[in-house]
Amino acid sequence: MAAIEFFTNSKMLFLSKDISLAQLAEETGITVHKISYLINAEFGSNFNDYINLKRIDYLIDNLNQPMLKDLSIKEISLACGFGCRSSCFRAFRKHKGKSPSEFLKRISKN
Repeated sequence: MAAIEFFTNSKMLFLSKDISLAQLAEETGITVHKISYLINAEFGSNFNDYINLKRIDYLIDNLNQPMLKDLSIKEISLACGFGCRSSCFRAFRKHKGKSPSEFLKRISKN
């Protein structure tokens, strides 16, 4: 699992909207089936959920950075690797229980 985390995080593969399980397997030298098994066993999720959670964490961690600060939700979604605004909203609701807009409003009040 360390190799998967290393490649995913250090190369920020999750920022690519086209990242696939096959590409991660090629990067790490670990078979597709083994990666899928490890992600499922370690995180209790599938590859897409794992990648989307990385994107959401990146979005939250970088909200105040100049590269994201003045962007719309749609532009932030694309900058964080989501293919479109709606996929970001779906993933955000699934993992955080609210939309990115609701999350941002809550943070700005604190």
